[in-house]
Amino acid sequence: MGIYKGKLSEDFNEKYNYDGSLGLEVKSDNLTFRVWAPEADNVWLLVYESGDILDTTSKTKVPMIYEGKGVFKVNLSKCFLGCFYTYLVKRNNDITEACDPYATAVGINGDRAAIVDMKSTNPSGWNEDKNPNSGLSANESIIYEAHVRDLTISDSSNVKHKGLFKGVTETAEDSSEIGLNYISSLGVTHIQFLPIYDFGSVDEKNPSFNWGYDPKNYFAVEGSYSTNPYNPSSRITELKEMIMACHKKGLSVVMDVVLNHVFDAKDFSFNKIVPGYFSRIDEDGIYSNGSFCGNDNASERYMVSRFIVDNILYWAKEYHIDGFRFDLVGLIDVDTINRVVATVKEYRSDIIFHGEGWDMPTVMTEEKPLAIQMNSAETKNFAYFDDVIRNLLRGDNFHPQEKGYCNGGKGMKNLLKSCILGKRYWSENANQLINYVSCHDDFTLYDKFKTASKDASDDILMKQCMLAAGICFISKGIPLFLNGEEFGRSKLNEDGTLNSNSYKSSDYVNAIDWNVLKDNKKQEMIQYYKELIAFKKKAVNLHYERFKDGIDDESLMVLCSLEGERIIILMNPEEKEVCYDLPENKYSTILSSSNMVRQNYETQVVVPPVTFMILKKK
Repeated sequence: MGIYKGKLSEDFNEKYNYDGSLGLEVKSDNLTFRVWAPEADNVWLLVYESGDILDTTSKTKVPMIYEGKGVFKVNLSKCFLGCFYTYLVKRNNDITEACDPYATAVGINGDRAAIVDMKSTNPSGWNEDKNPNSGLSANESIIYEAHVRDLTISDSSNVKHKGLFKGVTETAEDSSEIGLNYISSLGVTHIQFLPIYDFGSVDEKNPSFNWGYDPKNYFAVEGSYSTNPYNPSSRITELKEMIMACHKKGLSVVMDVVLNHVFDAKDFSFNKIVPGYFSRIDEDGIYSNGSFCGNDNASERYMVSRFIVDNILYWAKEYHIDGFRFDLVGLIDVDTINRVVATVKEYRSDIIFHGEGWDMPTVMTEEKPLAIQMNSAETKNFAYFDDVIRNLLRGDNFHPQEKGYCNGGKGMKNLLKSCILGKRYWSENANQLINYVSCHDDFTLYDKFKTASKDASDDILMKQCMLAAGICFISKGIPLFLNGEEFGRSKLNEDGTLNSNSYKSSDYVNAIDWNVLKDNKKQEMIQYYKELIAFKKKAVNLHYERFKDGIDDESLMVLCSLEGERIIILMNPEEKEVCYDLPENKYSTILSSSNMVRQNYETQVVVPPVTFMILKKK
């Protein structure tokens, strides 16, 4: 079977680029199936009673009719609702069977699409569900990153449906504040979930842990988070219930999407039907691997770009998703990202977009600018993860022993000032900055500091974490932090070593231990984060007037104003006190990482070791 390589001819594009409906359409009187299979000789629809690929008993085989533009179509009676289907494609004497690339519901492990009326999956109250933060602008967002399984798989969660969508919606049997109750109490505006679409790295018959950056069916829900992965509707309804629960708690929902690569390029449904079209393959048949996951999606091709736009719009409409985090968005072309943002914002203007704009070594089938940090000016209304502030505050991610500003790094104050002001070498627009010091990747913040300072006490490490968070939050941009950063989360292997890449590690490593909330020191740190978040919400328009450097140390004072009030921000990474003269008399503490007791200051302020403070003129 021939594989589409390199740049396709204009004749091919003119003949086959298609903008009409694809996938299953449930109508009032019948079911319509459409699949894009250019240059196929024949296509049949295969209908099964079982969603399990091990059950090979076919219910019926129906020839599909060619409509033009590469599209084959067939209508069926609605009596087939509840069944499963695939496409059988004959091309150049080769025959292959594939799931529908546009499958919105799937059977166990996503091998067969399911014939489901999506309206039947809506939980009670779904039509009234809405974004609780629709009035916020993107730069007022405060994003909390979490993994569905992490949140409740531990026995300490005290919920019935551990590790599942339903578990996230439940309250603890002992009424302790965990899960959504706890997260909403922090004051964050958005909860960002690691992948919840159908991914291929977990066997849904025997679920284990994985982050899920392995797309198999982009329009379908992952079954390992469902109470019944064999029932296509269960996973859909339970995800919708989880989203509703988040909204009721005041949390907008951000979905992590991985549209830069697939789990298995050769076995991916789109590539089985149109060989190689979905992937970047050079003239020698070599797959581009800028994602370092074995393949890169060819977003520069019209039908792939269209697929990406369709996918994001579908999740926004069907699942009421309020934001999208694009994994390795630097592998996707600028035109596609702009089409996504424009199309989805036309539907709902309150949806936010951000992603990882790293410049990855992909080999495109035709040259187009990519959505990397350096092209941020070309992608309006799209923010990028900022590795500059991350590496500055915690030390270089690629050099675990390297220290950052918060744990002993020297000569960093000029860069620190630029970060606070929202100025980067790649962007002058602070609204396009995602400021963070930890996410699911790499060491947790606590573990990064511990790796770089093995002899540091727990008290010092916690203070370093709070200092980093303080600077991150008051810097211009959109703050994001990992579930558990606010109480010094650590990922320990069973042998006691620290885990820097837990993408497929055990629950022992990844599960949230809610018992930490019983620790007074952890509670003090959580309270500090709550106050940081509250200040950030009030200080979106904080005006930075000038900086004052510490004498012979790395500390820094920032003089600011907020709605006519004088605000002073102090940061001291030194393991000694530093002293600053105050520009006017009488200031009071409104936030401190070292002392939760409010203090008043007359002419001077003494900043304790490794401390972040905010003062307000009385």
